[in-house]
Amino acid sequence: MRLPQVRVTVNSRCGRACFYCRPSGEAVATQPGTDLDPDQLLMFAAAVREQGVTGIKLTGGDPALYEPLVEVVRRLRHEAGFSEVEVISRHPRIGVLAGDLAGAGTTLLNVSLDTLDAGLHKEICGVDDHRQVLDAISACVATGVPVKVNVVVMSGINTHEILDVIGFCEEAGVHSVKLLDIIKDLGEGTESFARRLEIKRHRQLDDLYVPLEDLAGDLRVRAIDEQIVRQGGLGHPMAVFTMPSGTKVLIKDSAAGAWYGSVCRGCPLFPCHDALMALRLTADARMQFCLLRENVAVDLAPMLEENDDIGLRARVEAAFEMYAGAYFRPGDSTPQELLEAQR
Repeated sequence: MRLPQVRVTVNSRCGRACFYCRPSGEAVATQPGTDLDPDQLLMFAAAVREQGVTGIKLTGGDPALYEPLVEVVRRLRHEAGFSEVEVISRHPRIGVLAGDLAGAGTTLLNVSLDTLDAGLHKEICGVDDHRQVLDAISACVATGVPVKVNVVVMSGINTHEILDVIGFCEEAGVHSVKLLDIIKDLGEGTESFARRLEIKRHRQLDDLYVPLEDLAGDLRVRAIDEQIVRQGGLGHPMAVFTMPSGTKVLIKDSAAGAWYGSVCRGCPLFPCHDALMALRLTADARMQFCLLRENVAVDLAPMLEENDDIGLRARVEAAFEMYAGAYFRPGDSTPQELLEAQR
């Protein structure tokens, strides 16, 4: 049975305005100031754990601004029985919390860094805290918990310094670096962006997309090992390069193809970037199948508020059945190794 990633957007806002992201982050439109109730989060987590999921990712919004974060991580590990709990953040406060998160059982700390240029960082996210983000990465590494750094690759913005960012991460002791392409269809969703693209003469989001094949070629020359993996059972095929330092560089390129299911039938946005990579719970307790369509999300709030465990588990089980029937649609540049395996 193929299982999706399970991602929980614990809150609705992150305090920054990155021009390639929506105000509600990963979730479909969610009211500002919304935090997911910890007990409801654990109820949902228990239901997905019963489906065989062993790892869960906490995102947002930003988990670093979610007050019960450390306790939630502890409960996910010790009450719900998850063997992997990943915390994904863009906020420097993640460095302040890193030690407590490590003690609570966090198995991966994921921090975003798109540039080594402090001025460009401020243009991208609207906040002048580049130095603090670098310090947060160092604090996370110091805990001994593996650290992943996410880098969104943007044409004409930061492509010239991607190898330098990787080099910085290697020197800092970062476990892995994940290069992501722009989600160029994100503007097709139900929530409009908080601000216009205020960089490089008001270019559109589509203009920032760049296929990551050229970067893969550069990394292949330096790497001592290369593999093709999927993030979870339904993620995009990703090339993973191991650098001589031991740091791994993952390339997540939507052009490599994605998984789709029955909920995608008749969708005017098909094929899309994210597809059925993950099952998400939003901060207002909706179960979300994709990044773009609010009308297919399932409202779990009534069941969670009434402690309707039977109804909740039935809804979650039905969702997993849909993922089990998903099919892979190859993209325009599926990794060569995957193509050879399909012949």
